Amino acid sequence: MEKNIGFIGLGAMGKPMAINLVKKGYRVTVYDLRSEPMAELKAIGATTASSCKAVAECSDVVITMLLASSHVENAVLGVDGVLEGAKVGLTLIDMSSIEPSTTRKVGKILFEKGIGMLDGPVARGVKAAVAGTLAIFVGGDKALFEENRELLGALGTDVSYVGALGCGAVVKIVNQLVLSLNVVALAEGMVLGVKGGVDPEVLLTELEKGSANSFALQNHYKNFVMKDNFGENIFSTEYILKDLRQVVETAKDLNVPLLMGSVATQIYEMARASGMGKNYFPVVVQILENLTGVRVRNKKT
Repeated sequence: MEKNIGFIGLGAMGKPMAINLVKKGYRVTVYDLRSEPMAELKAIGATTASSCKAVAECSDVVITMLLASSHVENAVLGVDGVLEGAKVGLTLIDMSSIEPSTTRKVGKILFEKGIGMLDGPVARGVKAAVAGTLAIFVGGDKALFEENRELLGALGTDVSYVGALGCGAVVKIVNQLVLSLNVVALAEGMVLGVKGGVDPEVLLTELEKGSANSFALQNHYKNFVMKDNFGENIFSTEYILKDLRQVVETAKDLNVPLLMGSVATQIYEMARASGMGKNYFPVVVQILENLTGVRVRNKKT
């Protein structure tokens, strides 16, 4: 824990991750475009910085947790970015969910300046970020991964080395592809079953017993859809669409047909066009509910 850690991006995921590092004894310097989360981190012992460059100047390892590829490029390579303040030997760990091509582009530029890079996108959502139980998919130099395994272990309980730089991003977008398809498949199945006369609670319970059971059923449907919880402070339709666009673009780059992913993207686009862009993304079930006149909810909801 003797390393100085920089953390850039204190959003819904980044803020609890940075809080965990401080609580676990790391010396952490933070930066975000918004002053409120920086004040929260300062109140528990973090140091605040005025720019990404300033974070890098006082850090041995810089973690970025940002929304999109353009944000990572700007934070790392832009004016007052990490690269301007980094010393030779610094390590950047980008934990954002971005295109693998962007990860590799940034990593190549950093490598030429004597700066190491790992990509470590995460899964399991905000609750896991708060609890420190994230799944982390790490790509990059294996020795660099081993150097930072303990640090990453302060953020997640399943920290896996998955290959060369960019492979973490690949694993993450595949995870998002499969999850988004599962949520849509459950929407179709649950609506079909309820329309066919089965009580939604009975249907969900029986699907749990069979091969249709899944994380999406146990988490997204049981804890959110069935309880009519499509709040705006969770992972939104717009966010899953961002991930799906990355999936589609990566598939194009690799010449991989992506029929189901493309269809799922359009279904989520329908949800956004219907005014559900800010809602938790399983709200996509309401598209089919509105078309069929049934509701997939617990009786008490």
